[in-house]
Amino acid sequence: MAGSVRVKVVIFSVINQQLHLYLPAGRLSQLPISSSSSLNSIAKKIVQEVTAEKIEEGYLEQLYTFSHPVEHDTRVDIIYFYLLPSDQIKESHKQSFISYEHLSKNTAEYSAIGYAVQRLRWKLEYTNVVYSLLPKEFTLSELQKIYEAILGKNLDKRNFRRKMLSLSLLRLSGKQKTGLKARPARMYSFRHRNPMMIKVFS
Repeated sequence: MAGSVRVKVVIFSVINQQLHLYLPAGRLSQLPISSSSSLNSIAKKIVQEVTAEKIEEGYLEQLYTFSHPVEHDTRVDIIYFYLLPSDQIKESHKQSFISYEHLSKNTAEYSAIGYAVQRLRWKLEYTNVVYSLLPKEFTLSELQKIYEAILGKNLDKRNFRRKMLSLSLLRLSGKQKTGLKARPARMYSFRHRNPMMIKVFS
């Protein structure tokens, strides 16, 4: 039975202002469970293959367990999702990231992926987990683009900035981003780079 239980991870990243997920060979990355490893450590091992960076700060969540019959056995899939900044993806793995917007409904595990996307969107409403998709320092425009990519819609710039600055989630880094068409933009960082509950959207 142990050989029929697998850990799968939906690895999300925002690339070119679009939500992407890692689908090598058109399927989610997976590993069988092991009696010597916890489920979380197996999920992290899957993620570690995709990034050269340590994944201590990244957001990992177990979504659900799904079972289905296969011949004379029952296969059990334990699904996680992970948020990975695009600048931490190994060059050799970038081509395996697929835009969610262009994902075919015939893709294997499409329903699992869709559920993971919905959970991620809910998370954005009442937590700060978006920090996992951003570098240490960023502009408010870059933050807004991450939210828009995940939510799949445009947000009013003025209202978004007012809301973000009212939540005490961010602090000025003291730096400015130059080389933009507009004037230099202030850069911010998260006060806490760990998951916390906070009402972002009503």
